[in-house]
Amino acid sequence: MSGRITHIGRTLPRLSGDDSLFRELAEQSGDVLSVGEADGLIRYVSPAVQRVLGHDVAGLAGRSVFRLLHPADVPRLRATYERARSGGVREATIELRARHRSGHWLWLESRLRWIPGGGEEGWRWVASLRDITERRRFEQRLAAEKERAQATLRAIADGVISVAPDGRIDYLNPAAERITGWSAGSAVGRPVTSVFMPSGHRAPPPENEGLAGLSAWFHAVADAPAALRRRDGSECVVQVAVAAVADSEGRPQGLVLTFRDTSQTAALLRELAYRSSHDSLTGLYNREEFERQLKRLVLEANAGSGPHALCYLDLDQFKLVNDTCGHAAGDALLKDVAQTLRSALGEGDVLARLGGDEFGVLMPQRGTAEAARRAQALVDALSRMRFEWSERQFVITGSVGVAPVSRQSGTYESVLMAADAACYIAKERGRNRVHVSEPADVDLVRRQGEMRWIPRLQTALEVGDFHLLAHDIVPVQSGIPTGRHIEVLISLPDASGRLVPPGEFLPAALHYGLMGRIDRWVIGQVCEWLQWRSHTGRALPELVAINLSGSSMSDAEFRDYLEEQVRALPTGGALCFEITESEAIANLAEVGDFMRRMKDYGCRFALDDFGSGLNSFAYLKRLPVDYIKIDGQFVRDAAQDGINLAMVESIHRIGKVMGVRTIAEFVENEAIFRRIREIGVDYCQGFLFGMPRPLLNLD
Repeated sequence: MSGRITHIGRTLPRLSGDDSLFRELAEQSGDVLSVGEADGLIRYVSPAVQRVLGHDVAGLAGRSVFRLLHPADVPRLRATYERARSGGVREATIELRARHRSGHWLWLESRLRWIPGGGEEGWRWVASLRDITERRRFEQRLAAEKERAQATLRAIADGVISVAPDGRIDYLNPAAERITGWSAGSAVGRPVTSVFMPSGHRAPPPENEGLAGLSAWFHAVADAPAALRRRDGSECVVQVAVAAVADSEGRPQGLVLTFRDTSQTAALLRELAYRSSHDSLTGLYNREEFERQLKRLVLEANAGSGPHALCYLDLDQFKLVNDTCGHAAGDALLKDVAQTLRSALGEGDVLARLGGDEFGVLMPQRGTAEAARRAQALVDALSRMRFEWSERQFVITGSVGVAPVSRQSGTYESVLMAADAACYIAKERGRNRVHVSEPADVDLVRRQGEMRWIPRLQTALEVGDFHLLAHDIVPVQSGIPTGRHIEVLISLPDASGRLVPPGEFLPAALHYGLMGRIDRWVIGQVCEWLQWRSHTGRALPELVAINLSGSSMSDAEFRDYLEEQVRALPTGGALCFEITESEAIANLAEVGDFMRRMKDYGCRFALDDFGSGLNSFAYLKRLPVDYIKIDGQFVRDAAQDGINLAMVESIHRIGKVMGVRTIAEFVENEAIFRRIREIGVDYCQGFLFGMPRPLLNLD
């Protein structure tokens, strides 16, 4: 080509003549061929200019080439001329922008040769021009993609190391520098295993295994989080991914390692795992982890291992500390108890806080006798504690129930239930002691029977599955039930639909703290029923007696709830709340305040089971009751037992003196009824006058 350009240069003076060879070459070329003067004047341009730039050949001859070029590119063209004239290189390849006839710019690659003129002719140029616009666009897109990739690699938090075919590093992004502790300048050119070397793995493959061996080794490392040794000797946990790089024919060209520092994530996962299995206050295992380990122990026992034992411990004075000194004191006490129990444990024992002031201990490979001895050691350790708070000192004790874990124990729930029931019996028998669960233990069987009611009661509360019944309170003078005076009773259907009387399930509700929720449900249902009768024009009963538990009366939130329900009634005068004598005596001040507050709304009160306590008459003077319900143990035998009859008569006479009406319970036959009427009792209640019936069926 350079020879051809030289030839063209030599024939420039004869371009106006008939140079058929030159014209044939120029017109057949796909490139634009051009000849011009040093001042830019175009002397000749080949016909290809019309295809490339849209200009006619005739229109360009005699025009300045500088008018076609982009202003920013003209200095570069002039610079080639200055170099040639000063004795430098006469040939150059430069990229220029030329304006298309339509007005847009095209990129051209110009292969240019400057030719000095003879005599007075001056310098000339010969150029071959090729359209490279598409190539430039592709290069710009490629450069932009590369820059985006570089920017991405600089910005991402993941480390990236590029490995050449010889196993040496040829690129390290900033994140990789930060994670490994190696700068790019120090790492590039070094074997990758000298910079990125996970500890705890087999040695990297020898160099003769090449890239394939290195790739297989890194893939093995990537199977799980790895500990990476940094340049300064410290370690971090990384998760690695490996990708092989190949050419168009599939030949290996290198590896790309991407990795992320997961040290914080790993620490967080460890923390979450710890929190999921440990109690946040005491640092002991929590109930979930305790039950998981108990399940494993039960499975082992069923497979023939053992013997094992479970201890269920409940603090005796926790509520006293919590109520008198506050929750902060309660939390501090639980921490001290946890430390005391931990120090008294045997090797292999598992201690957990099960909730509140309850703790559990698993004793693998220990029979109940040995477990009971070790449980007594825990009780003794607690009794030696002295908890001090705000210049007050408390003696701490605990009650422990021990249950075996064996093939005969059943499920882990059964084992927990047995130990819990044994713990409760230890409390009933005086606290600060150990009780061992035994199949023949009557108290234990009773307690376990109560515990089995809890899931059923909780379900009934959630879905409202209780039934309310009305039992007539009959005026003694008439002896005729009218439905105007009733006591509301609660019952629960069993699987066959039979209504279970409250005496079977309420003790369990009382022991496990469900009475407050049951009382709320009953109050809500009865008040809704009274409103419905009022809105539909039905007569309201003169007396609707509802039993309330002592736990509800001691609960300020329940009292507020009850007041809110009563305020919404058309009249609160129909409601009469029954409280047992024992619960009233246990919380005399609170019960008295509660009764006076509700009497302001017209509510009345009855003292249930009166006479069962030795101080009944003394406490009666301090409670503003409207009715006394004489304990059924005196009434049911009043026709045959003179002492019981005298008790009934005494209670009635005291009631009359105090202006309180009396109700005799358990009137089951005509003989009892005659005796009650002779004494002058105001009302009676019992199966003689009919069975309880659904509340909604009342006229």
